[in-house]
Amino acid sequence: MYGKFYGVGVGPGDPGLITLKAVKCLQCVDIIFSAVSRQGTRSVSGNVVDSLSEINAECRELVFSMSKDWKKRLACVKNNAQIIADELRKGNNCAFATIGDPMTYSTCSYLVNYLRDMIPELNVGFIPGVNSWSALAAEAGQVLVEDCERFSVQPNYIDPEPETFNEILSGGDTTVFLKTYRSRNAILELLNNEMPKASILYGSNIGLPEQFISNDINEIISRKDEYLSMLIVNNKNS
Repeated sequence: MYGKFYGVGVGPGDPGLITLKAVKCLQCVDIIFSAVSRQGTRSVSGNVVDSLSEINAECRELVFSMSKDWKKRLACVKNNAQIIADELRKGNNCAFATIGDPMTYSTCSYLVNYLRDMIPELNVGFIPGVNSWSALAAEAGQVLVEDCERFSVQPNYIDPEPETFNEILSGGDTTVFLKTYRSRNAILELLNNEMPKASILYGSNIGLPEQFISNDINEIISRKDEYLSMLIVNNKNS
């Protein structure tokens, strides 16, 4: 009998934003895995798990690569999937605690793909988590969209060509650019040139002690790159 694998969203980092269903799942599994980068000292999702009561599972961190080389990143994911698969074959129920939601731009989806190759009869379940842009909007007291307005979410990649950028923004009245640690200032420069009337809201490490929120472009540009960051652009008046 193989164990069951759970992809568990624990929210953006604030322990108060993990769902009751996620907590109950984490209280019942044998092993909880969480992600940490080679540059990181502690997993954000692991910190959320540590804050919970009645967790009897073994907690283990998996190191993931943040290399720009996609093949290296996937190789690292595959190695970590093998570690999880070994435990599932022993009959251990395992959870992968991931920040945000496991079905939205999450490492969890790549892990599951490899796990299904390794264990074709894999028994898997997913528990959704509060996403980061909702947390940022709540902290800032800013409505994202209402009535018939359109909303879009973009990953951290940004094409420097104005035509492509304008096409992205035309997909919604409000656009969220996630994980802007490599593209934040380029996005702001394009906005200043192409849509100077657009309003912006930048947030990083939402719900954590080092949380930062601002709509001041000069203040934002002067900051160092931050991995857990996003930029919300509202171009309704542009």
